[in-house]
Amino acid sequence: MSDLSLSDVSLRKRGRHHTLAAATVGVWMLIGPGIILARALGAPISWWTTVHSFTLGVLTTAILVYSTHFTEALTRTAGGDYRGVVTRVGLVQVGLVLLIVGKAGDDWGALADFAATLVIGAVLWHMAVIRSHLRRSLAGQFAVTVPFYLTAGAFLVVAGLLGNFAGRGVGDYAGMIAGHSRAAIWGFAFLTVLGTVITLLPTLSGTRISDLARRRCTRALILHGLGLSAVIVAHILVEPIWAGILQLLVVVAALLILQPVLAGVFSAGPTWSTSAVSVTAGLLWLIAVCAADAVSTLAGADPRHVTALLIPAFLAAGLLQLVLGVLLHLLPVLVGGGRARVLRARAAADRAGMARVLLINLGAVFILLAESGPARVVGLIMLGLGLFAHVAFLVPAVVRQHRTESS
Repeated sequence: MSDLSLSDVSLRKRGRHHTLAAATVGVWMLIGPGIILARALGAPISWWTTVHSFTLGVLTTAILVYSTHFTEALTRTAGGDYRGVVTRVGLVQVGLVLLIVGKAGDDWGALADFAATLVIGAVLWHMAVIRSHLRRSLAGQFAVTVPFYLTAGAFLVVAGLLGNFAGRGVGDYAGMIAGHSRAAIWGFAFLTVLGTVITLLPTLSGTRISDLARRRCTRALILHGLGLSAVIVAHILVEPIWAGILQLLVVVAALLILQPVLAGVFSAGPTWSTSAVSVTAGLLWLIAVCAADAVSTLAGADPRHVTALLIPAFLAAGLLQLVLGVLLHLLPVLVGGGRARVLRARAAADRAGMARVLLINLGAVFILLAESGPARVVGLIMLGLGLFAHVAFLVPAVVRQHRTESS
């Protein structure tokens, strides 16, 4: 078994907050497709508003909650009440709603500025909390991964500022937006995943945590941070070929960590639950899309076109599949109750789980093979059905938890 268990931090006592996080993520996963449909029917909704419903509503919400939780677990620092986490998540939700309202068209106004400020403020507050836990750390063995969360937060702040400046006409718009998207995708989201899977994936699969991956953390983080910072500068200066070359350093940094993690999982004969398979598949998609983004940009493709082409695979098959895999692992926490109920919840999560995973991943392949046409539509439908089916297993658990607390 792995050296670190999620039960070490008394997840059961935090069921209410995991329920709130799961419910918020689920709501935005339902709203997002509605926004996509409305845009397809001609509503004046910008493409970035559509993307932000997933990146801020789903992913940022999940990352704020669970990176706080994992920081407390890894540093062995007590977590007080979760009012601070709830408030930060609330600020992001308000910021996202204001961004959708303030940027319903393509113009950037004062309301969008205020929305971006709320999100940036929430992230800065989150970083301060993470740093406080790191300074009070009682265990250094796994706390080495916590700086990934701090660096990820810094990249999201950079992404917010670049997006804000681009909306106000500062610099080359295409270059600024390319830098914005790379800072958010490969800085905030990907770094958070890398810092988490070192301990999370072995926990999900029932294998040991890789000592080699842990020892490589600092070097990989430095390489990733410097390489991605150079990528962002290259995009701002409208040097896409250099940006593509430098992004290969980000791929190398990720492989330094992921290679020993995946090697340990596959060689140890893991227990392949639906959650373990979902997280592993999502992880493989992320590294593949990062490499594809680098090579496409290096080959001279328009960075915004590359983003539009790869974003469904990155978001749905990569991050959303990974996040939902984690939530499925936490299903017993949402359900609550004794051991028998926990076992039933795990069995329910695995029932037809591989079919759902297959739908998601085959759908992503169809999307990448066709930029438009029936194959892409089929791929989107398969992706949507697979993700929706995952959510369908989480909603009853959230409802039961709410009823338990209300009674």
